[in-house]
Amino acid sequence: MKKQLLPLLALLSVPIANANEVNLQALQACTFVENDFNRLLCYDNIMAGKPLSKPVTTSQSLKSAAPASIVESKNTAKAKNEDFGLEHKEAAKDNDDEITAVISSIEEAPYGELIINLENGQQWRQVGSDSIRLRANDTVEITRGMFNSFLLKKAGYNRSIRVKRTN
Repeated sequence: MKKQLLPLLALLSVPIANANEVNLQALQACTFVENDFNRLLCYDNIMAGKPLSKPVTTSQSLKSAAPASIVESKNTAKAKNEDFGLEHKEAAKDNDDEITAVISSIEEAPYGELIINLENGQQWRQVGSDSIRLRANDTVEITRGMFNSFLLKKAGYNRSIRVKRTN
């Protein structure tokens, strides 16, 4: 029985001996890539044996850069809300997925769509024929939907309408 197992083990160990070692440090470096596509590309290149195309920062340099990024994110939070909904017109990235604002005025377009002006200066126009009751001084939430669409709903309610930003 032992004589039969020895050749079998020798045959099974051949692929392991010839397998390339995976660079674990390079794989760990890929975890710091924030963009999903670039992170997947990093993993694919390492598994294919290709060198990394871009230098990836180590965890120590990320820890030292963290306080600066926190200060920067606080300063740009206001700018992010101003660009919310304009991604299709501008190349703005890293925006929030939701904003909350108060309605300053509501107008009606010629075909009955609502034109909603918010106190933060944004103007949103209803897309489609869904209905919702809105008044000035109502608090609304605008969330990102599928395929660059946006949904507006009154805070505390479930009914929503599709909207697009006009300014």
